[in-house]
Amino acid sequence: MFELLTVGAVLMCIALVFGLIAVIFRVVFWFVFLPFRLVGIVFKLAFGVLLLPVLAIAGIIGLIGLGIAAVFAVLLPLVPVVLAVAVVWWLAKLLARPAIAPPPA
Repeated sequence: MFELLTVGAVLMCIALVFGLIAVIFRVVFWFVFLPFRLVGIVFKLAFGVLLLPVLAIAGIIGLIGLGIAAVFAVLLPLVPVVLAVAVVWWLAKLLARPAIAPPPA
């Protein structure tokens, strides 16, 4: 029984040592690659600043297109109603005219 406890403790110490070595390597590699990360951040900021006007124009064009689509979505279903009202108005105007023109005076 004591042997199992000892094996577990030894394995735990080995895992702790490997974990410590891994942390040390990670910190060292983080400091080694830090300049590359900083250059990457600078490039990302530069491209972001350069692409910001293009994205703003694309967004404005998209909003205009969305507005046009919304207007069509609202007005297009009303076309049959407008045509029916126009036909009724035309028929009312046609029937309101006198059938015979009055004689010239």
